[in-house]
Amino acid sequence: MLQQPILNDIIKFIPKIKAEWEVYYLRKKSFSIEGKDLTYDKNKISSKDFFSIRVLKDNKLGCSSCVELQKITDAFNAALILAENSDPDDFIQFPESDEIKKVDVFDEELEKVKHNLFDFLMEIQNGAFFDKRIKKLRNAEINISFEERGVINSKGLSIFNPFTNISAHIIAIAEDRDSQMGWAYRAERFLKNINFHEIGKEASKRALMLLNGERIKSFKGYVLLDAVVAAEFLELIAQSLSAENFLLGKSIFINKINETVINEEINIIDNGLIPERAGSSPFDAEGVPTENKILIEKGILKGLMHNCYTAKRMGLQRSTGNALRTDRGITVGPTNLYLDSIGKKLDFNNLLNYIDRGVYVLDVMGMHTANPVSGDFSVGISGVYVERGQLKSPIKEAVISSNIAEVFKNIKAIGNDLTFYGNIGAPTLLVEGIDISG
Repeated sequence: MLQQPILNDIIKFIPKIKAEWEVYYLRKKSFSIEGKDLTYDKNKISSKDFFSIRVLKDNKLGCSSCVELQKITDAFNAALILAENSDPDDFIQFPESDEIKKVDVFDEELEKVKHNLFDFLMEIQNGAFFDKRIKKLRNAEINISFEERGVINSKGLSIFNPFTNISAHIIAIAEDRDSQMGWAYRAERFLKNINFHEIGKEASKRALMLLNGERIKSFKGYVLLDAVVAAEFLELIAQSLSAENFLLGKSIFINKINETVINEEINIIDNGLIPERAGSSPFDAEGVPTENKILIEKGILKGLMHNCYTAKRMGLQRSTGNALRTDRGITVGPTNLYLDSIGKKLDFNNLLNYIDRGVYVLDVMGMHTANPVSGDFSVGISGVYVERGQLKSPIKEAVISSNIAEVFKNIKAIGNDLTFYGNIGAPTLLVEGIDISG
């Protein structure tokens, strides 16, 4: 893994310029294996270096990047030229050095198993074949990566940290007069937190529950959102909690700070300091310490996720530590975003008991089509028809339509099964008053 001397190496290649500057670096090495039907197709080892340079001169910003340490000087010169020819922006700033809290994000156990992922691949596939109606598997995949990220700038900030990641994904096919697909996915930082056998079993259970679906007549009723579906809806809420989207007018929460925007028993929290979680990090992509913050508290919108630019533009003292690096530069996004309730949390059967007539939703199609400003959506679903608290029969070719904010306002109850899918966590959610179209 990368060692601290990289900071000194970077400094050697930084030219003397009369401007503020910042270097973000990422070194990553990945190990992966893929297979299907109790075999493996391929394994792969890959690595990359990435250096992102920003230069700020007279409130004008220039950006460049390179993939080799020796190219940093050239990238600096390119960024400086771009800065000199850019328009000034008084809100651009680089952060000062600040105290960084330690977070457990590196698992030494993964170092021991990185060259022997075959057993994990077999474990996830064996977990899927627990029922004779599971006829085949595809896209079973295990990935392990080791990263080191760091930020150094002209204001004295100099920080780095190692990270590990492990993820597993599988698709199972069930057949019994009909053919249906089920999938499951998990991503963690520590090996001990991932159960390959259960991930395979979960994918197959989903496929089996959807076999021999029937069309239903349209009605308005309850939807019970499986935790993975609830997490997808929460991702849409996360987009509206980005200060960048807020400033661009792409948020359902425009002009609603300190107003009730969802169910009054619900909290939405972003916490980058949870030990061992996939989205945890001591600092964000600008080197700002991450935080534990309640964005929506008891249904009231308390704040947004910020990077340094959006914080200054909205008159705040500092960033919330939610800067992300993308191909288009610095943006805003969650660390570990999850939904919690101040009320009672119920098991699955108790959630079902609420439902006189409704649908248990296992999968959605077309979430990306939701309107980011109005929050309106209409998406295809796969699931099971529910009547009088009982799972009755699988459904097919169904659609649910509503508004994202209304979904979270109309939560009737939540499950006790908070589950993280990568850096987004949600429990099973029971929502009332949803239009369900056959």
